[in-house]
Amino acid sequence: MSRILVAFLLLGVSCSLADPIPRNDEATIPRLDGRIVGGQDTNITHYPHQISMRYRGNHRCGGSLVTPNKVISAAHCVNTLDGPANLTIVAGSSNIWYPTGPQQELAVREFIIHPKYRTLNNDYDAAILILDGEFEFNDAVQPIDLAKERPDHDTPVTVTGWGTTSEGGTISDVLQEVSVNVVENTQCKSAYSIMLTSRMLCAGVTGGGKDACQGDSGGPLVYKNELLGIVSWGTGCARERYPGVYCSVPDVREWLEETIEANKDVGKIDFL
Repeated sequence: MSRILVAFLLLGVSCSLADPIPRNDEATIPRLDGRIVGGQDTNITHYPHQISMRYRGNHRCGGSLVTPNKVISAAHCVNTLDGPANLTIVAGSSNIWYPTGPQQELAVREFIIHPKYRTLNNDYDAAILILDGEFEFNDAVQPIDLAKERPDHDTPVTVTGWGTTSEGGTISDVLQEVSVNVVENTQCKSAYSIMLTSRMLCAGVTGGGKDACQGDSGGPLVYKNELLGIVSWGTGCARERYPGVYCSVPDVREWLEETIEANKDVGKIDFL
């Protein structure tokens, strides 16, 4: 479910979750994954944890590198797939189509979806992707730590991605960044009512105009160089009174850490 899924449900329209966005940008129907609106170009070296999840070569979602061979993304980015076949992770480039440096790409070995994930409202919208092999760390490829606590209401946070730059628009070639503010859940409930749960975190700006949307799903919401949220869903993109909704990392942190630890040797390179 994305920012636009709420509207689709009200209209009785169905569509698949996190469909890949084709390179030719012919798809103008809003997809169920997010993008950056109202942002600006940035360099991958400022956000070296940011990755592009590709399905059959097409950008599907964002994500965050947390170990040399593990990525955190949204459950809704992978829950409709039969398995990891044709799924790869690209790291190390600011431009999604034309590498700006030593871009690296690894196949996904398996993905693990949070056991409490609900498609109805994207509760517990978190997944861990385990890669075949390991990324080599450099200035453009680095892991990110997990946030332990939510910041206060109105705290500035940053979201990044290659998603579309307007609702229903086309994806960006260059990585985008935008600053938004944390919206306390009690206030966010005025927009989303019973859809919102304590595992979700809202962020936006007064009057709208800045947000994440198509193509950004699964990507990072960052505070003080830590992963605070995972781009999840919302109504439209950058609309007034409708903040973006993220899976709150502090509230699923225990599962993330336990799952990463339990699979610490899976997919690692064996030099023996």
